[in-house]
Amino acid sequence: MKIYTRKSRVYRNLILALLWFGLLAYRLYLGELFNAQHVGYFFAGLIFAIWFYIELSRPYITIVEGIITKGLFSKKSMAIADIQEWQPRSGVLVLAGKKTNLKILPSRISQADMERIYEVLRAKQDDSELNFRKEHGL
Repeated sequence: MKIYTRKSRVYRNLILALLWFGLLAYRLYLGELFNAQHVGYFFAGLIFAIWFYIELSRPYITIVEGIITKGLFSKKSMAIADIQEWQPRSGVLVLAGKKTNLKILPSRISQADMERIYEVLRAKQDDSELNFRKEHGL
């Protein structure tokens, strides 16, 4: 299962890239000579365009064969069987294991994808823990 970054967040980078390129084109249209400020506009637009492409093409979270992997550049992975506890804390879902911790930002992905992650995590739990969570509203 591949979970990508929310489309609204991805297209925000495209809009910012187009604004920087548009500002560059407007300043050149006014007849200004190409200088260091224009180079700055170009590189700002280029950075946002590259970031748009990266977030559009690469998944934020990948769950394959019981291993959850997170990250765009530096991949951090953890086996679902090794997860001892998972708790949402102040806008971050923390998956705690014996050796590693994995933090997932729910603001980066859609609500439907977050529910798919919770379903995978709930499938791993035993019945006593599920009953405890239901009784205490967790």
